[in-house]
Amino acid sequence: MQKDINEIAQASQATLVQNKNVPILLLSDFPSYGTVALRMASAVLGKLHYDVFSLPTALVSNTLNYGKAEILDTTEYLFHSLSVWKELGFSFSALFIGFVLGNAQVNQIYQFAKEEKEKGSYIFFDPIMADHGKLYNGLQKKDIESRKQLMQVADCIFPNKTEACLLADLKTVPDNFNLDEAKELIYSLAQKGAKNICITSMKIDEMPCIFLYEESTKEFHTLPYTERKLNLGGTGDLFSSLFIGKYLQVKNFLSAGEWTLQKINSILDAFQEKNHGEKTIPIEEYLPILD
Repeated sequence: MQKDINEIAQASQATLVQNKNVPILLLSDFPSYGTVALRMASAVLGKLHYDVFSLPTALVSNTLNYGKAEILDTTEYLFHSLSVWKELGFSFSALFIGFVLGNAQVNQIYQFAKEEKEKGSYIFFDPIMADHGKLYNGLQKKDIESRKQLMQVADCIFPNKTEACLLADLKTVPDNFNLDEAKELIYSLAQKGAKNICITSMKIDEMPCIFLYEESTKEFHTLPYTERKLNLGGTGDLFSSLFIGKYLQVKNFLSAGEWTLQKINSILDAFQEKNHGEKTIPIEEYLPILD
């Protein structure tokens, strides 16, 4: 028994040491208040001992679920930073692209991601633009097209149900899918350039679930979960960050999905026990759950 425990501890320590040599670049918005986007991803992937770089695509005063926010476009800073990092010879094992702002920014990030992919980087993309059947305030149809562009360079995407339907050009966003309809949605995304696909929230035959599609095996995986009465920002960011951290370790889509769902359930259980009305998860408090 003691030998088994020692072997597990050694394997875990070896994974952490290995992660320290894996640089990940995060590109998304940074909130001054609220744990979402860059704040969430940096905390989670840092806890998993990755070498985290981050560039804000925008500075946001607070999360959008407060109803009002100030947003500062950081495109010029982002462009200059990428140029400096190129001169310094920085390279990345993976990129995680989140919220993007405007066509100029999208085009630059697309080109940068394409170049990094040719060097062997793995590209993750969360096409943040919509929820509950509609685009976020301030976004337009042209923003759907910009996300389609980034979807084509990504190795793995994390849309929610609404975003998946918009990217697939569906005219409506169904509340519930049967399994064949869910697969057709995946096929539509694949025809438009998507590869590995993780739809982070949908109902299939009235069952809330995560729906995965792995390009290399052509396999579908349904991961059921229990819906919670929580109105929280950042749960999608938490899912994608955990998934990325695990997938880069195990290179197995289903295993990464199952581990991620388990950890999210543990974090949300702990959060609900202590919740005092926060609109996002103060993730630093719950990072020990990832040990």
